[in-house]
Amino acid sequence: MAEENVIIIEEEDKKDNKKIYIIIALLLLVLIMLLLLLLVVVKKKRENNQNFNVEQIVKKLEKKAIPKDELKILIKKANILYKSGKKEEALKLLEKIATYSESLSYYNLGVIKLQEKDYKTALKYFQKAIENKDSRTLSAIDAAYAALMLNNKSLFKYYTNLAYLYLPELAKNKNYPYYYAVVMYYKGYEYETIPALKIPTDYNPNKLLSAIYEYLKDPAHAQQYETNPLYKGLELAQIGEYELAKNYLKETTNPIGKFALALVDLKLGEYKNASIILKQFKNNNIYPIYIYLKPSLFDVKTAQKEFTNTFLKHKKDFYDLFFYYAPYKVLNMNKTIEYLQKGIAGIPLGAIQEAQTSLKNSAFLSNLNLKIAKAIRLALNGHIFLANKAFKKLYKKRKDSYIINYNLALTFAQLGDYKQAYLHFLRAYHLNPYDLESGVFALFAADKLNIKNPYLLASIKDSLTNKTFLIQAMLAIYNNDTVTMAAFSEKPEKNKPLWLLSDLTIKAIFNKDYTTEALKLNSIFENDLISKLLYFYAKNKNLPINKLAVKFQGFYYSLIPYLNDFYYGGKLPRDWFFDFVKISGLMPRIRMLLIKKAQMENFDIIPVLKRLAFADFYTKHFEESYVIYNDLINNKNITDSHTLYYAGVAAIGAGHHNNAIALMELAKLKNPIYPEPRYALGLLWQEANNLNAASIQYAKIPNGFQSKFFDFNIKQINE
Repeated sequence: MAEENVIIIEEEDKKDNKKIYIIIALLLLVLIMLLLLLLVVVKKKRENNQNFNVEQIVKKLEKKAIPKDELKILIKKANILYKSGKKEEALKLLEKIATYSESLSYYNLGVIKLQEKDYKTALKYFQKAIENKDSRTLSAIDAAYAALMLNNKSLFKYYTNLAYLYLPELAKNKNYPYYYAVVMYYKGYEYETIPALKIPTDYNPNKLLSAIYEYLKDPAHAQQYETNPLYKGLELAQIGEYELAKNYLKETTNPIGKFALALVDLKLGEYKNASIILKQFKNNNIYPIYIYLKPSLFDVKTAQKEFTNTFLKHKKDFYDLFFYYAPYKVLNMNKTIEYLQKGIAGIPLGAIQEAQTSLKNSAFLSNLNLKIAKAIRLALNGHIFLANKAFKKLYKKRKDSYIINYNLALTFAQLGDYKQAYLHFLRAYHLNPYDLESGVFALFAADKLNIKNPYLLASIKDSLTNKTFLIQAMLAIYNNDTVTMAAFSEKPEKNKPLWLLSDLTIKAIFNKDYTTEALKLNSIFENDLISKLLYFYAKNKNLPINKLAVKFQGFYYSLIPYLNDFYYGGKLPRDWFFDFVKISGLMPRIRMLLIKKAQMENFDIIPVLKRLAFADFYTKHFEESYVIYNDLINNKNITDSHTLYYAGVAAIGAGHHNNAIALMELAKLKNPIYPEPRYALGLLWQEANNLNAASIQYAKIPNGFQSKFFDFNIKQINE
């Protein structure tokens, strides 16, 4: 019996479980039905909210006047229709409402037409709203905007004045400060608008604030309120925040932003990227530019800062001193000294030296030596340009003479033509491998051009002996070999120009005082401008730059008897003297000296004219400078890179931009590694709307280069 009872209980349990499952299933079914019904109701409600029965509303309107609150709800529903894309139904509803409540609905119709950019129709609706004396302040404000977009100045002024007249009607409205600001902005009181816009309202004032500050030419404040990456980037670029501007401009795909990014890249010295972008816009110059000379070129304080940072601060600067003090070579010392003493008062020891030669024909040797001596006499008298011409003539007749090659190279180096100097020093060394000095000078000239010649360096090293201390020191300066330089500075000092100069250079590299060496050079070359400037600088280089400049103003008068080196000499006396003149504000005085000198000169006029053109430029007599350079190039056949380049710079200063393009092209060909002419060309071509030609030049400029001479701005519409 027990077993049967158990079985019965189990069967009853199963029946009970089935009932529970059926109940749960029914409940779930009911729940699902309720959910479906709820969804249908919600959907229907949504449809009713969006698919309004316009006809029913019209009938309702016909039966009785609807209160304004209800009309506002209806207009709100019409706006929902409009935003959901059912523009026709929204407009139809608003037009029907307009029959019974014109002013309220006409304003909204006007707003919709504004959004559609149908400004003419919008203006009509706003006018009707104003006539019905409801929402007329806002209608007048928006009507003024519509008139502005239609470029109807008289209507814009009319509605702006109307909005100003109606403004008191909104005095209690919490958004009154914003409405006031808009009206005042339209009336032209931009500055007075700013305080009102900073009072909190339901409106976001940032866009208007940004526009006002932009109009007031205050991009620093404008960018604080701008959120659009394009305009934010443009405004940051306007205030010179190029790194920040680039971050924003990179975010936009707008062509304006992309083009602006190229200009920002130019400002940042990122020429490769600028070149790529500008090439894409070769037929669409969105932001035309104009090139101008940097004001810092003519500012005494800027010149002083540059002088402090650059004057004799790099070992390459000392190479020019080696070229300046290097001796000229002759075939026969005694005869040469005898000849030179007739033309020069007191030849300094070391200014010339005898060289080994294999020539046996004494008559030919004497004749050649005499011609070399004549050219040397020109050089020692400071007439480097004429000496260079004389050595070039000798070279055409005796290209295999290492002495002529060496002397010619030395004049080229002193004139600053390092390319030709390198070629002829190298040739001199190959013609006479025992002349290690020629080899080292070839390395110096190559280093000025950023050229490396490991084979030449290895050849000189192989030829070094225990007795070639001076060559070892010069080679150590070239190689940055501080161990050898330190060893050389411990050796007893010899009273010879290149020895003293090597010791002086090493002390400068080690940041030690070199006044003693400068004084000794000054005592050897008593009538020499450079030795006097070098000694003056060595004594005063630790003074504050303004005090050094004042000291030079007094020191200048003691230099007047020794200015022949400046008038006729090479690159070093020209550049150094001008550097000191610029920091001391004496350029106008030097210009007058040069004008008088040019009027009196009839022997070696070209160097004097070059210096006068340079002084004209730095005193902003651009046209006079350009005329002199033009004469030197076209009539006197002076086509060195320095003359061509400064002629181009003067042409830009004088406004002859087309001529500047031609001159910069020539300067670039003469000195391809100098980036200034390329940068000027890029800006000039861009100014001329030839973006393709500009991009070619920018592509060849190393990233990071910053021009000392040129900058650019975007052209304004009225320029």
